[in-house]
Amino acid sequence: MNRSSGSLVFSLALIFGDIVAILGAYSLAYIIRVRVSDAPVANFVPAEAYFLSLLVLLPFVVLFFSLIGSYAINSRSKKSIWLTRIIVGALGAMLFMISIDYFLPNEHLFPAKLVPLYGLVISIALLLIARGGIYLTRRIWLLKDKNLRSVVVIGDSRTAQDVIKSVQRKDSGYKVQAVIGDKRLKFVTHSSFKDAVKRKIPDVIIQVATNENPVIDTDLIQYCAKRYVDFKFVPSDVSNLTSKVEFELFMGDFPLLNIQQTTLVGWNRLIKRLFDLIIGLIATIILSPILLIVSLVNLIVFGKAIFKHTRLTRGDQKFQMYKFQTVRNDLNGLTPEEAFTKIGRPELIKIYRDNGDFLEDDPRYGAWSRFLRKTSLDELPQLWNVLKGDISLIGPRALIPNELDGFNDKHLILNVRSGITGLAQISGRRDLPWAERRKLDIYYVQNWSFGLDVQILLSTAWQIVTRRGAR
Repeated sequence: MNRSSGSLVFSLALIFGDIVAILGAYSLAYIIRVRVSDAPVANFVPAEAYFLSLLVLLPFVVLFFSLIGSYAINSRSKKSIWLTRIIVGALGAMLFMISIDYFLPNEHLFPAKLVPLYGLVISIALLLIARGGIYLTRRIWLLKDKNLRSVVVIGDSRTAQDVIKSVQRKDSGYKVQAVIGDKRLKFVTHSSFKDAVKRKIPDVIIQVATNENPVIDTDLIQYCAKRYVDFKFVPSDVSNLTSKVEFELFMGDFPLLNIQQTTLVGWNRLIKRLFDLIIGLIATIILSPILLIVSLVNLIVFGKAIFKHTRLTRGDQKFQMYKFQTVRNDLNGLTPEEAFTKIGRPELIKIYRDNGDFLEDDPRYGAWSRFLRKTSLDELPQLWNVLKGDISLIGPRALIPNELDGFNDKHLILNVRSGITGLAQISGRRDLPWAERRKLDIYYVQNWSFGLDVQILLSTAWQIVTRRGAR
Protein backbone atom coordinates (compact mmCIF):
# COMPACT_ATOMS: atom_id res chain seq x y z
CA MET A 1 0.00 0.00 0.00
CA ASN A 2 1.48 3.36 -1.04
CA ARG A 3 1.53 6.43 1.18
CA SER A 4 -1.32 8.16 -0.62
CA SER A 5 -3.59 5.15 -0.20
CA GLY A 6 -2.34 4.78 3.37
CA SER A 7 -3.49 8.32 4.19
CA LEU A 8 -7.00 7.55 2.95
CA VAL A 9 -7.05 4.28 4.89
CA PHE A 10 -5.95 6.19 7.99
CA SER A 11 -8.76 8.72 7.56
CA LEU A 12 -11.28 5.91 7.09
CA ALA A 13 -9.94 4.19 10.20
CA LEU A 14 -10.46 7.41 12.20
CA ILE A 15 -14.03 7.70 10.95
CA PHE A 16 -14.77 4.06 11.72
CA GLY A 17 -13.17 4.41 15.18
CA ASP A 18 -15.27 7.49 15.95
CA ILE A 19 -18.47 5.74 14.83
CA VAL A 20 -17.74 2.70 17.00
CA ALA A 21 -16.76 4.90 19.96
CA ILE A 22 -19.87 7.14 19.81
CA LEU A 23 -22.22 4.22 19.16
CA GLY A 24 -20.64 2.16 21.92
CA ALA A 25 -20.64 5.05 24.39
CA TYR A 26 -24.31 5.94 24.04
CA SER A 27 -25.32 2.29 23.97
CA LEU A 28 -23.48 1.74 27.26
CA ALA A 29 -25.07 4.91 28.64
CA TYR A 30 -28.52 3.52 27.81
CA ILE A 31 -27.72 0.15 29.42
CA ILE A 32 -26.31 1.74 32.60
CA ARG A 33 -29.23 4.13 33.11
CA VAL A 34 -32.14 1.98 31.89
CA ARG A 35 -31.10 -1.63 32.52
CA VAL A 36 -28.65 -1.44 35.42
CA SER A 37 -30.05 1.45 37.45
CA ASP A 38 -33.18 0.84 39.54
CA ALA A 39 -34.25 4.47 39.27
CA PRO A 40 -37.35 5.10 37.12
CA VAL A 41 -36.90 6.73 33.70
CA ALA A 42 -38.76 9.82 32.53
CA ASN A 43 -39.54 8.48 29.05
CA PHE A 44 -39.93 4.96 27.78
CA VAL A 45 -37.69 4.51 24.72
CA PRO A 46 -37.34 0.94 23.39
CA ALA A 47 -33.75 -0.21 22.90
CA GLU A 48 -34.30 -0.92 19.18
CA ALA A 49 -35.72 2.55 18.51
CA TYR A 50 -32.92 4.18 20.51
CA PHE A 51 -30.21 2.29 18.62
CA LEU A 52 -31.74 3.06 15.22
CA SER A 53 -31.94 6.75 16.14
CA LEU A 54 -28.24 6.72 16.96
CA LEU A 55 -27.45 5.15 13.57
CA VAL A 56 -29.45 7.85 11.78
CA LEU A 57 -27.66 10.67 13.64
CA LEU A 58 -24.13 9.25 13.32
CA PRO A 59 -23.42 10.70 9.82
CA PHE A 60 -24.13 14.19 11.17
CA VAL A 61 -21.80 13.55 14.10
CA VAL A 62 -19.04 12.45 11.70
CA LEU A 63 -19.66 15.61 9.65
CA PHE A 64 -19.21 17.74 12.79
CA PHE A 65 -15.97 15.94 13.63
CA SER A 66 -14.78 16.65 10.09
CA LEU A 67 -15.66 20.36 10.32
CA ILE A 68 -13.51 20.80 13.44
CA GLY A 69 -10.54 19.18 11.69
CA SER A 70 -10.57 15.81 13.44
CA TYR A 71 -9.70 13.94 10.23
CA ALA A 72 -6.91 16.25 9.05
CA ILE A 73 -3.76 14.16 8.57
CA ASN A 74 -1.03 16.11 10.32
CA SER A 75 1.56 14.27 12.32
CA ARG A 76 2.74 17.55 13.91
CA SER A 77 -0.52 18.19 15.75
CA LYS A 78 0.18 18.78 19.41
CA LYS A 79 -1.34 16.43 21.98
CA SER A 80 -3.27 19.35 23.48
CA ILE A 81 -4.90 20.09 20.10
CA TRP A 82 -5.60 16.39 19.56
CA LEU A 83 -7.24 16.11 23.01
CA THR A 84 -9.19 19.36 22.54
CA ARG A 85 -10.69 18.11 19.26
CA ILE A 86 -11.81 14.88 20.95
CA ILE A 87 -13.48 16.76 23.82
CA VAL A 88 -15.07 19.36 21.52
CA GLY A 89 -16.22 16.61 19.15
CA ALA A 90 -17.76 14.55 21.95
CA LEU A 91 -19.41 17.62 23.49
CA GLY A 92 -20.72 18.75 20.10
CA ALA A 93 -22.14 15.27 19.44
CA MET A 94 -23.95 15.30 22.78
CA LEU A 95 -25.37 18.83 22.29
CA PHE A 96 -26.50 17.93 18.77
CA MET A 97 -28.38 14.87 20.01
CA ILE A 98 -29.89 16.79 22.93
CA SER A 99 -31.16 19.46 20.52
CA ILE A 100 -32.71 16.76 18.31
CA ASP A 101 -34.35 15.25 21.39
CA TYR A 102 -35.71 18.67 22.39
CA PHE A 103 -37.28 19.45 19.02
CA LEU A 104 -38.78 16.00 18.36
CA PRO A 105 -42.60 16.38 18.47
CA ASN A 106 -44.17 13.92 20.93
CA GLU A 107 -41.04 11.74 20.73
CA HIS A 108 -37.90 11.35 22.82
CA LEU A 109 -34.43 10.23 21.87
CA PHE A 110 -33.16 9.78 25.41
CA PRO A 111 -35.12 7.92 28.11
CA ALA A 112 -33.53 10.00 30.90
CA LYS A 113 -31.45 13.17 31.32
CA LEU A 114 -28.43 11.27 32.62
CA VAL A 115 -28.09 9.20 29.43
CA PRO A 116 -26.43 11.96 27.33
CA LEU A 117 -24.15 12.89 30.25
CA TYR A 118 -23.06 9.28 30.66
CA GLY A 119 -22.63 9.13 26.88
CA LEU A 120 -20.39 12.22 26.90
CA VAL A 121 -18.02 10.86 29.55
CA ILE A 122 -17.85 7.35 28.04
CA SER A 123 -17.45 8.68 24.48
CA ILE A 124 -14.44 10.80 25.48
CA ALA A 125 -12.81 7.73 27.03
CA LEU A 126 -13.59 5.46 24.05
CA LEU A 127 -12.50 8.10 21.54
CA LEU A 128 -9.16 8.44 23.34
CA ILE A 129 -8.66 4.66 23.27
CA ALA A 130 -9.75 4.24 19.65
CA ARG A 131 -7.80 7.17 18.28
CA GLY A 132 -4.76 6.37 20.39
CA GLY A 133 -4.67 2.86 18.95
CA ILE A 134 -5.10 4.11 15.38
CA TYR A 135 -2.39 6.76 15.72
CA LEU A 136 -0.02 4.22 17.30
CA THR A 137 -0.64 1.80 14.43
CA ARG A 138 0.00 4.55 11.89
CA ARG A 139 3.21 5.58 13.65
CA ILE A 140 4.52 2.00 13.52
CA TRP A 141 3.53 1.79 9.82
CA LEU A 142 5.35 5.04 9.03
CA LEU A 143 8.55 3.86 10.72
CA LYS A 144 9.02 1.28 7.95
CA ASP A 145 11.23 2.76 5.23
CA LYS A 146 9.18 1.25 2.38
CA ASN A 147 6.13 3.24 3.51
CA LEU A 148 7.90 6.61 3.44
CA ARG A 149 7.46 9.03 0.54
CA SER A 150 10.73 10.17 -1.02
CA VAL A 151 11.22 13.94 -1.22
CA VAL A 152 13.51 16.06 -3.36
CA VAL A 153 14.07 19.53 -1.88
CA ILE A 154 15.19 22.25 -4.30
CA GLY A 155 16.83 25.17 -2.54
CA ASP A 156 19.73 25.83 -0.18
CA SER A 157 18.37 28.62 2.03
CA ARG A 158 17.77 28.55 5.77
CA THR A 159 14.12 27.80 5.08
CA ALA A 160 15.17 24.81 2.96
CA GLN A 161 17.22 23.53 5.90
CA ASP A 162 14.17 23.80 8.16
CA VAL A 163 12.05 21.92 5.62
CA ILE A 164 14.68 19.16 5.48
CA LYS A 165 14.73 18.85 9.28
CA SER A 166 10.94 18.42 9.31
CA VAL A 167 11.10 15.79 6.54
CA GLN A 168 13.75 13.85 8.47
CA ARG A 169 11.62 13.51 11.60
CA LYS A 170 10.83 9.86 12.33
CA ASP A 171 7.07 10.36 12.29
CA SER A 172 6.94 12.66 9.27
CA GLY A 173 6.05 9.94 6.76
CA TYR A 174 8.73 11.25 4.39
CA LYS A 175 12.40 10.67 3.63
CA VAL A 176 14.90 12.92 1.87
CA GLN A 177 15.98 11.58 -1.51
CA ALA A 178 18.05 14.59 -2.52
CA VAL A 179 18.71 18.26 -1.78
CA ILE A 180 19.60 20.44 -4.75
CA GLY A 181 21.65 23.61 -4.41
CA ASP A 182 25.19 24.81 -3.77
CA LYS A 183 27.30 21.67 -3.23
CA ARG A 184 29.65 23.64 -0.98
CA LEU A 185 26.94 23.45 1.71
CA LYS A 186 27.04 20.27 3.79
CA PHE A 187 23.32 19.51 3.63
CA VAL A 188 23.17 19.75 -0.20
CA THR A 189 23.53 16.42 -2.02
CA HIS A 190 23.26 17.40 -5.70
CA SER A 191 23.97 20.45 -7.80
CA SER A 192 21.61 19.52 -10.66
CA PHE A 193 18.03 18.29 -10.77
CA LYS A 194 18.82 15.78 -13.53
CA ASP A 195 21.39 13.97 -11.37
CA ALA A 196 19.08 13.99 -8.33
CA VAL A 197 16.27 12.13 -10.10
CA LYS A 198 18.36 10.00 -12.46
CA ARG A 199 18.04 6.77 -10.46
CA LYS A 200 14.60 7.20 -8.92
CA ILE A 201 11.54 9.36 -9.57
CA PRO A 202 10.58 11.00 -6.25
CA ASP A 203 7.12 11.01 -4.74
CA VAL A 204 7.24 14.69 -3.82
CA ILE A 205 9.24 17.69 -5.04
CA ILE A 206 9.44 20.75 -2.79
CA GLN A 207 10.81 23.93 -4.34
CA VAL A 208 11.88 26.49 -1.75
CA ALA A 209 12.01 30.07 -3.04
CA THR A 210 15.49 31.61 -3.03
CA ASN A 211 16.94 34.93 -4.16
CA GLU A 212 18.12 33.28 -7.37
CA ASN A 213 14.83 31.43 -8.00
CA PRO A 214 12.01 33.33 -6.24
CA VAL A 215 9.14 31.99 -8.37
CA ILE A 216 7.72 28.59 -9.31
CA ASP A 217 9.79 26.73 -11.91
CA THR A 218 7.34 25.82 -14.70
CA ASP A 219 9.69 23.10 -15.97
CA LEU A 220 9.38 21.39 -12.58
CA ILE A 221 5.60 21.52 -12.79
CA GLN A 222 5.72 19.87 -16.22
CA TYR A 223 8.09 17.19 -14.91
CA CYS A 224 5.77 16.45 -11.98
CA ALA A 225 2.63 16.43 -14.12
CA LYS A 226 4.03 13.93 -16.60
CA ARG A 227 5.26 11.58 -13.86
CA TYR A 228 2.39 11.99 -11.35
CA VAL A 229 4.68 13.53 -8.72
CA ASP A 230 3.34 15.91 -6.04
CA PHE A 231 4.73 19.43 -6.36
CA LYS A 232 4.90 21.89 -3.46
CA PHE A 233 6.29 25.43 -3.39
CA VAL A 234 7.52 27.28 -0.29
CA PRO A 235 7.40 31.05 -1.01
CA SER A 236 9.77 33.53 0.59
CA ASP A 237 6.88 35.77 1.65
CA VAL A 238 3.14 35.02 1.74
CA SER A 239 2.00 38.43 3.00
CA ASN A 240 1.68 40.00 -0.45
CA LEU A 241 -0.03 37.09 -2.19
CA THR A 242 -3.65 37.22 -3.31
CA SER A 243 -6.23 35.84 -0.91
CA LYS A 244 -7.44 33.48 -3.65
CA VAL A 245 -4.24 31.41 -3.38
CA GLU A 246 -4.78 28.48 -1.02
CA PHE A 247 -1.92 27.29 1.15
CA GLU A 248 -1.39 24.33 3.43
CA LEU A 249 0.93 24.01 6.41
CA PHE A 250 3.58 21.42 5.66
CA MET A 251 4.28 19.40 8.81
CA GLY A 252 2.40 22.14 10.69
CA ASP A 253 5.26 24.60 10.17
CA PHE A 254 5.69 25.91 6.63
CA PRO A 255 3.05 27.62 4.49
CA LEU A 256 3.34 26.19 0.99
CA LEU A 257 1.43 26.13 -2.25
CA ASN A 258 0.32 22.65 -3.24
CA ILE A 259 -0.02 22.33 -7.04
CA GLN A 260 -2.69 19.79 -8.01
CA GLN A 261 -3.53 18.66 -11.55
CA THR A 262 -7.06 17.77 -10.42
CA THR A 263 -9.40 18.42 -7.51
CA LEU A 264 -9.98 14.67 -7.29
CA VAL A 265 -7.63 14.14 -4.35
CA GLY A 266 -7.99 13.51 -0.63
CA TRP A 267 -11.59 13.54 0.57
CA ASN A 268 -12.94 14.12 -2.93
CA ARG A 269 -11.26 10.93 -4.08
CA LEU A 270 -12.65 9.06 -1.08
CA ILE A 271 -16.20 10.32 -1.75
CA LYS A 272 -15.94 9.30 -5.40
CA ARG A 273 -14.69 5.82 -4.45
CA LEU A 274 -17.53 5.29 -1.98
CA PHE A 275 -19.99 6.46 -4.65
CA ASP A 276 -18.49 3.94 -7.10
CA LEU A 277 -18.73 1.09 -4.62
CA ILE A 278 -22.33 1.81 -3.58
CA ILE A 279 -23.75 2.47 -7.07
CA GLY A 280 -21.58 -0.25 -8.64
CA LEU A 281 -22.76 -2.88 -6.17
CA ILE A 282 -26.42 -1.89 -6.53
CA ALA A 283 -26.15 -1.90 -10.34
CA THR A 284 -24.45 -5.31 -10.32
CA ILE A 285 -27.23 -6.82 -8.19
CA ILE A 286 -30.06 -5.27 -10.22
CA LEU A 287 -28.51 -6.15 -13.58
CA SER A 288 -27.38 -9.66 -12.59
CA PRO A 289 -30.20 -11.37 -14.59
CA ILE A 290 -29.14 -9.48 -17.74
CA LEU A 291 -25.49 -10.32 -17.06
CA LEU A 292 -26.42 -14.01 -16.80
CA ILE A 293 -28.55 -14.05 -19.97
CA VAL A 294 -25.93 -12.25 -22.08
CA SER A 295 -23.23 -14.57 -20.75
CA LEU A 296 -25.22 -17.66 -21.76
CA VAL A 297 -25.94 -16.31 -25.26
CA ASN A 298 -22.29 -15.35 -25.70
CA LEU A 299 -21.21 -18.86 -24.75
CA ILE A 300 -23.42 -20.22 -27.51
CA VAL A 301 -22.37 -17.64 -30.11
CA PHE A 302 -18.66 -17.25 -29.37
CA GLY A 303 -17.83 -20.12 -27.04
CA LYS A 304 -16.80 -17.58 -24.37
CA ALA A 305 -18.68 -14.89 -22.48
CA ILE A 306 -16.08 -12.31 -21.44
CA PHE A 307 -13.35 -10.57 -23.36
CA LYS A 308 -10.32 -9.13 -21.51
CA HIS A 309 -8.15 -6.39 -22.89
CA THR A 310 -5.26 -4.28 -21.54
CA ARG A 311 -6.21 -0.64 -20.95
CA LEU A 312 -4.78 2.35 -19.07
CA THR A 313 -6.02 3.98 -15.88
CA ARG A 314 -4.74 6.45 -13.26
CA GLY A 315 -0.98 6.86 -13.03
CA ASP A 316 -0.40 5.24 -16.44
CA GLN A 317 -1.18 1.87 -14.84
CA LYS A 318 -2.25 -1.03 -17.05
CA PHE A 319 -5.20 -3.25 -16.10
CA GLN A 320 -7.36 -5.95 -17.64
CA MET A 321 -10.72 -4.50 -18.66
CA TYR A 322 -13.71 -6.83 -18.91
CA LYS A 323 -16.34 -6.58 -21.64
CA PHE A 324 -18.79 -8.98 -23.18
CA GLN A 325 -17.30 -10.67 -26.22
CA THR A 326 -18.49 -8.96 -29.41
CA VAL A 327 -15.74 -9.45 -32.02
CA ARG A 328 -14.87 -12.65 -33.83
CA ASN A 329 -12.56 -14.91 -31.84
CA ASP A 330 -9.75 -14.61 -34.40
CA LEU A 331 -9.78 -10.82 -33.97
CA ASN A 332 -9.61 -10.82 -30.18
CA GLY A 333 -7.07 -8.43 -28.70
CA LEU A 334 -6.28 -6.71 -31.99
CA THR A 335 -6.44 -2.97 -32.54
CA PRO A 336 -8.89 -1.77 -35.24
CA GLU A 337 -5.94 -1.25 -37.58
CA GLU A 338 -4.68 -4.79 -37.02
CA ALA A 339 -8.18 -6.29 -37.31
CA PHE A 340 -9.08 -4.53 -40.57
CA THR A 341 -5.71 -5.52 -42.04
CA LYS A 342 -6.18 -9.14 -40.99
CA ILE A 343 -9.58 -9.46 -42.67
CA GLY A 344 -8.21 -7.85 -45.83
CA ARG A 345 -9.99 -4.49 -45.49
CA PRO A 346 -7.15 -2.01 -44.66
CA GLU A 347 -8.98 0.74 -46.56
CA LEU A 348 -11.52 0.85 -43.69
CA ILE A 349 -8.93 2.08 -41.19
CA LYS A 350 -9.03 5.73 -42.27
CA ILE A 351 -12.81 5.71 -42.69
CA TYR A 352 -13.19 4.21 -39.20
CA ARG A 353 -10.93 6.81 -37.53
CA ASP A 354 -12.30 9.78 -39.49
CA ASN A 355 -15.83 8.76 -38.50
CA GLY A 356 -15.15 8.86 -34.76
CA ASP A 357 -14.09 5.18 -34.47
CA PHE A 358 -17.30 3.90 -36.06
CA LEU A 359 -18.48 2.06 -39.18
CA GLU A 360 -22.14 1.54 -39.98
CA ASP A 361 -21.56 -2.05 -41.15
CA ASP A 362 -18.40 -2.95 -39.29
CA PRO A 363 -17.31 -6.37 -40.64
CA ARG A 364 -15.88 -7.31 -37.25
CA TYR A 365 -19.35 -7.64 -35.72
CA GLY A 366 -22.37 -9.82 -36.35
CA ALA A 367 -26.04 -9.07 -35.57
CA TRP A 368 -25.82 -10.14 -31.90
CA SER A 369 -22.64 -8.13 -31.41
CA ARG A 370 -24.19 -5.02 -32.95
CA PHE A 371 -27.15 -5.35 -30.59
CA LEU A 372 -24.85 -5.55 -27.55
CA ARG A 373 -22.84 -2.53 -28.65
CA LYS A 374 -25.86 -0.43 -29.63
CA THR A 375 -27.51 -1.02 -26.25
CA SER A 376 -24.16 -0.66 -24.40
CA LEU A 377 -24.76 -4.06 -22.80
CA ASP A 378 -21.22 -5.05 -23.78
CA GLU A 379 -19.94 -2.56 -21.17
CA LEU A 380 -21.69 -4.17 -18.18
CA PRO A 381 -18.82 -6.48 -17.08
CA GLN A 382 -16.82 -3.33 -16.39
CA LEU A 383 -18.84 -3.06 -13.19
CA TRP A 384 -16.45 -5.69 -11.85
CA ASN A 385 -13.52 -3.40 -12.74
CA VAL A 386 -15.27 -0.63 -10.80
CA LEU A 387 -15.72 -2.81 -7.71
CA LYS A 388 -12.07 -3.92 -7.95
CA GLY A 389 -10.91 -0.31 -8.09
CA ASP A 390 -9.38 -0.48 -11.58
CA ILE A 391 -11.69 2.21 -12.92
CA SER A 392 -14.52 4.46 -11.83
CA LEU A 393 -18.12 4.67 -12.99
CA ILE A 394 -17.36 8.11 -14.44
CA GLY A 395 -14.04 9.21 -15.85
CA PRO A 396 -11.96 9.50 -19.02
CA ARG A 397 -12.37 6.60 -21.43
CA ALA A 398 -10.09 3.64 -20.64
CA LEU A 399 -7.91 3.59 -23.73
CA ILE A 400 -5.53 1.06 -25.26
CA PRO A 401 -1.89 1.96 -24.37
CA ASN A 402 -0.76 2.57 -27.96
CA GLU A 403 -3.69 4.97 -28.55
CA LEU A 404 -2.17 7.38 -26.02
CA ASP A 405 1.51 6.80 -26.80
CA GLY A 406 1.70 9.76 -29.19
CA PHE A 407 -0.62 12.02 -27.21
CA ASN A 408 1.39 14.79 -25.50
CA ASP A 409 -1.17 15.45 -22.76
CA LYS A 410 -1.86 11.85 -21.79
CA HIS A 411 -0.48 12.55 -18.30
CA LEU A 412 -3.32 15.04 -17.77
CA ILE A 413 -5.95 12.40 -18.59
CA LEU A 414 -4.30 9.73 -16.44
CA ASN A 415 -4.35 11.82 -13.26
CA VAL A 416 -7.64 10.10 -12.36
CA ARG A 417 -9.11 6.63 -12.78
CA SER A 418 -10.58 5.88 -16.18
CA GLY A 419 -14.35 5.35 -16.30
CA ILE A 420 -17.11 3.32 -17.89
CA THR A 421 -18.74 6.55 -19.04
CA GLY A 422 -17.63 10.15 -19.10
CA LEU A 423 -18.04 13.67 -20.37
CA ALA A 424 -16.87 12.71 -23.85
CA GLN A 425 -19.44 9.92 -24.13
CA ILE A 426 -22.43 12.07 -23.20
CA SER A 427 -21.26 14.90 -25.48
CA GLY A 428 -22.09 12.99 -28.62
CA ARG A 429 -20.75 9.57 -27.62
CA ARG A 430 -19.09 8.32 -30.87
CA ASP A 431 -19.98 11.42 -32.95
CA LEU A 432 -16.97 13.43 -31.78
CA PRO A 433 -13.49 13.10 -33.30
CA TRP A 434 -10.86 11.36 -31.15
CA ALA A 435 -8.93 14.57 -30.38
CA GLU A 436 -12.08 16.41 -29.26
CA ARG A 437 -13.01 13.56 -26.93
CA ARG A 438 -9.57 13.75 -25.31
CA LYS A 439 -10.04 17.49 -24.74
CA LEU A 440 -13.29 16.72 -22.92
CA ASP A 441 -11.46 14.09 -20.85
CA ILE A 442 -8.89 16.71 -19.81
CA TYR A 443 -11.65 19.20 -18.98
CA TYR A 444 -13.28 16.58 -16.75
CA VAL A 445 -10.01 15.86 -14.92
CA GLN A 446 -9.27 19.53 -14.27
CA ASN A 447 -12.83 20.53 -13.36
CA TRP A 448 -14.11 17.49 -11.47
CA SER A 449 -16.97 17.87 -9.03
CA PHE A 450 -19.36 15.39 -7.47
CA GLY A 451 -22.26 17.23 -9.13
CA LEU A 452 -20.62 16.77 -12.53
CA ASP A 453 -20.34 13.02 -11.89
CA VAL A 454 -24.03 12.78 -11.04
CA GLN A 455 -24.93 14.79 -14.15
CA ILE A 456 -22.84 12.53 -16.39
CA LEU A 457 -24.29 9.37 -14.86
CA LEU A 458 -27.89 10.55 -15.35
CA SER A 459 -27.15 11.76 -18.89
CA THR A 460 -25.60 8.39 -19.73
CA ALA A 461 -28.67 6.54 -18.47
CA TRP A 462 -30.93 8.83 -20.55
CA GLN A 463 -28.87 8.33 -23.69
CA ILE A 464 -28.92 4.55 -23.28
CA VAL A 465 -32.70 4.56 -22.86
CA THR A 466 -33.29 6.88 -25.83
CA ARG A 467 -30.32 5.39 -27.80
CA ARG A 468 -29.15 8.93 -28.59
CA GLY A 469 -25.62 8.80 -29.99
CA ALA A 470 -25.43 5.02 -29.63
CA ARG A 471 -23.97 3.06 -32.48
